Formats: sequence, C-alpha cells, structure tokens
Amino acid sequence: VPSKKYIKYREIPATMTSVTSAAAMKLLDVRLKHAGSIVSSAIGEFTSSTAGLQEIVCIRAGGTIDLYRIVISQVGGGDKANVDNGDDDDDDDEVQTTLKLITRLETRSVLRSICSVRVSGGKRDVVVVGADGGCCSIIDFENGVAKVLHCPAFGKVGCRRDTPG
Repeated sequence: VPSKKYIKYREIPATMTSVTSAAAMKLLDVRLKHAGSIVSSAIGEFTSSTAGLQEIVCIRAGGTIDLYRIVISQVGGGDKANVDNGDDDDDDDEVQTTLKLITRLETRSVLRSICSVRVSGGKRDVVVVGADGGCCSIIDFENGVAKVLHCPAFGKVGCRRDTPG
C-alpha cells in the first residue's frame, strides 16, 4: 500500500520540446569577481561633449572594457579656527584625484589592443578595440552606454584566415 504522503510531479506536455523549454528558461551569466590585471588603456573624452572631462578606457584580461572618469576635487585641509587672521590664502586646500567607474562592458572575448580616435569634426572620441578573434571594433560610449558602431572581421580570405590572431 503506497503512503498518502508523496510529491506529485508536474507532467510536461508532449507538445513541448527541449528547444521551447530552453527558450522559456531565463539564464543568468554573472561573474563573481572581475579580472584585476589591465592589458592596455587609452585616454580621451568619450562620454560628454564638454571640453576638459578626461576619461580612461582600459581592457582587462577577462575581456572586460572599463570606462573611468578622472575626478579632480579640492578637499579643505586647513583648520577653520584661523579664519580671523585675514589670510585669503588657499594653500591649505588639498587636491584629490580619483577614478570613477562610468560603465563596464563584458565582451566574452580575448581583447588585445585599444586606442582612442577622434573622428574629424567630432566633439567626442571613439574607442577602437582589436580582438584575438579577428575583429577590429569601433565602440562609442555616448552618455555612458556602449554602442558598437562598426565590427568587421579583417584578414579573412574565403573560409580561411589570412592573418592569424
């Protein structure tokens, strides 16, 4: 006599195939820790059209592109008790330079080289990235969001690669 306490499994309809069930699943692919070593970097004005905001874009060993803004701020280091001495000297202010992460782009590829290019007549720079798979991509970071402008494969002749790497 089977016991009354049992788990009732839901039956999958016969019309559902493995392809449709895989499409119905939502997969999450997140790295727990980002790579620490920087392969290459470039400096430019990538996100804003206002002059003077310098940013650094760097590629990491795991195929990640990071965009940092250079933030320069002044921190008051002097005592406020000496206000009555009549000095309007700002020598006590300390300049602090920090990097603020603007965006991080996971590419899932091996990136080899990076450089910044300003298109003639443009107010911002774009990033040119060379990958190991044979692609030379042009990426634009407009308002902190990465957009691939051009991604041709180079060195391909027919079904073979003319230039390896």
